[in-house]
Amino acid sequence: MTLQQSKHWQIHPPAPDAFFSGVPEHPLLAQVLYNRGVRTPEDVTQFLTVSDLVVDNPYRLRDMVPAVQRILQAIETGEIICVYGDFDADGVTATALLVNALQAAGARVGSYIPDRVDEGYGLNLDAITRIARQATLMVTVDCGIRSVAEVQHARELGLDVIVTDHHSVGAHLPPGLAVINPRRADCPSKFAELAGVGVAYRLAQAVLRAAAHRSHSALTPEQAA
Repeated sequence: MTLQQSKHWQIHPPAPDAFFSGVPEHPLLAQVLYNRGVRTPEDVTQFLTVSDLVVDNPYRLRDMVPAVQRILQAIETGEIICVYGDFDADGVTATALLVNALQAAGARVGSYIPDRVDEGYGLNLDAITRIARQATLMVTVDCGIRSVAEVQHARELGLDVIVTDHHSVGAHLPPGLAVINPRRADCPSKFAELAGVGVAYRLAQAVLRAAAHRSHSALTPEQAA
């Protein structure tokens, strides 16, 4: 019996031995870098070095200012914040990262991750209705950029919404009080390829810096990896 193959694997050739010696961390890392076109010692150093631009400037993302201001207001007045995530790895890590950061800043915060089978991806009206019974501010991570009707529903229930996402932007932005997405056409950030957890990391940076007098915690780039 002959199995019919519909896909063909294309394997990159092994990196030269000299290249492996220039990447002391691990041979597998060296091969991955070589496959991605990183070929010289200078390229390796540049690729693996986190620049100050990446770490130190969360405000390059559009709407970061109103988002931070609203979160600080919620912290100061003791409001309940709900972080609404997604069930995939990006969404779960983004949720955990932002919840931890908000707790470090002194927030009363919980999280909601929709059931993959029963609710599917993204915001849904029933979940928002339940959240609005307890929280006054909802922050989405890794979802929400195309949830125009759902965010409008939240507003009608008196629930403020900050959307953070990295997926492609639709014809209309959701009517949240802040919409943070590096793919926005009017976003000055150069990092359009940030994952959802990367966007959440930027928001966490900005909040913790603004609330530095309340928290001694520091968030590292490795926590967003």
